[in-house]
Amino acid sequence: MRNFFRNLELDEVEFILISGQAAVLYGASTFSEDFDLWVRPTGPNLVRLRAALARSNARIYKLTPSLTLSHARTGHGFHFTLPDEHDVAYVDIMARPPRVGSFPRSLARCETIDTDWGELPVVSVADLVRLKLTRRLADYDVISNLAS
Repeated sequence: MRNFFRNLELDEVEFILISGQAAVLYGASTFSEDFDLWVRPTGPNLVRLRAALARSNARIYKLTPSLTLSHARTGHGFHFTLPDEHDVAYVDIMARPPRVGSFPRSLARCETIDTDWGELPVVSVADLVRLKLTRRLADYDVISNLAS
């Protein structure tokens, strides 16, 4: 994953780490099986993202439409696997996550956290709580941990 995040940085991809791994970094969850990224939904940013994915040897996973601006803006998710140190890592990418508003506003509120994969922009706790307001019961435990 370090290589992937390095490629995102080299290609100047605008993104925010969200969901499970963000919750783990805030100490509100103990396990997350994938990495969820929110990317700025612009044409140039998606071109840079595709370059970083290619250089990272990403492979399409699940039912993933082509990574186009129109698909991104209509809310499609994009699912990839990446070679990882021991096996593969799963990466889910979205451009319009629910309940959190615009990318620029969330980017201004995010935290930069030093991780095992480098310094990453991580969604703010307030936005993470909004993202976790789902119908999955496990998400309410995460919200409780974030609020304490």
